[in-house]
Amino acid sequence: MKVVYVLHCTTGASGATKSFRNMLDGLIANGIEPLVVLPDGDDFCKTLQNEGIRTLILNYRPATYPPLRNLKEVALFIPKLIARIFVNNVAARKLCKEAKDFEADFIHTNVSVINIGMKAARRLGIPHVTHIREYGDKDFNMHVFPSKSIYFKNFSAEKSYTICITKDISKYYNLDNHINSRIIYNGILHASDVIIDPQKEDYFLFAGRLEESKGITNLIEAYGKLYCERKDAFPLLVAGEPVKKEYGDMLHEMAASLGIADKVKFLGNRDDIFKLMSKASALIVPSRSEAFGRVTTEAMFAGCLVIGKDIAGTKEQFDNGLELTGNEIGLRYSDSAQLARLMCEVMDNGPEFYLPMIKKAQETVTSLYTIEQNTAHVYEFYKDIKNEI
Repeated sequence: MKVVYVLHCTTGASGATKSFRNMLDGLIANGIEPLVVLPDGDDFCKTLQNEGIRTLILNYRPATYPPLRNLKEVALFIPKLIARIFVNNVAARKLCKEAKDFEADFIHTNVSVINIGMKAARRLGIPHVTHIREYGDKDFNMHVFPSKSIYFKNFSAEKSYTICITKDISKYYNLDNHINSRIIYNGILHASDVIIDPQKEDYFLFAGRLEESKGITNLIEAYGKLYCERKDAFPLLVAGEPVKKEYGDMLHEMAASLGIADKVKFLGNRDDIFKLMSKASALIVPSRSEAFGRVTTEAMFAGCLVIGKDIAGTKEQFDNGLELTGNEIGLRYSDSAQLARLMCEVMDNGPEFYLPMIKKAQETVTSLYTIEQNTAHVYEFYKDIKNEI
């Protein structure tokens, strides 16, 4: 089969890009011939080109309204919206021609907020697969054009297929009972990648982009509460870069105002994150509405205890583990006060206390979230689509 893949960015550190990379490798091994479409020639595009994977660079934007964060953006809102529509229409026409020349069997768009693949597939009369990896509005504050209800109808159109990365995402998009939709969890690592290092070190870890949707301010607030009660609190290591420098400055100022500037260590991006997870007393996932929660699964593969906000994708992972093993696979919390109490309990109980929970978590992730399983499920879906044509 020949498949055109449309990506939303070339940032290799993006969770959607990482999941795509894992999926693509497995599909190529199954005989899929890919053409990968990207919005620029940076980072991940260069990686693909160096590996001999065919790429196509087009100019396109998300099918969403421009942001309204300040007066300048308000003044430019209408011109930017018109420009987005125009640019995306041009990109869709170019993609249509390239996909036809490529003799694509169908087009697979890697996120839900890019619509050029959908438009090109419709013009060619071939199937289109939308990989829905995000809520859009709840997690990234992105609002699709012209409205959510109209945009969602595209996912139920003729020759339209969807892959939802969680049951909650499927329900959110009203696809939980749709015949052309599948729930396929992300493939994070190989089953053989699990490790457990029982010799933990005295620190808590946050890993991810530093932005409001990831709940980092709530975490710092909770750590401040913990430090007020326990001056011996384990340090909090923060691995990741802020989406904007101003946001990073605000986080430093927040830590200073709470008197914890010397206890919260901002590490920036790290290439040893798996090792940091394996040695941490716990990874904390405070995201306000995590679609899947890749970092949660990675930590479980690394043998790390997870303290996670009991909402969206994090909750679903915890619920899956409870259903599969009959036991909780992480520590759930609902507010900053409860998070502070859980961090206190982790310090008092010690790492051995949580080893049974960590092992149940690893039983869960190796059953549900391996690269092998993800690839197999996607490939089977492709064959079903092919058989319907």
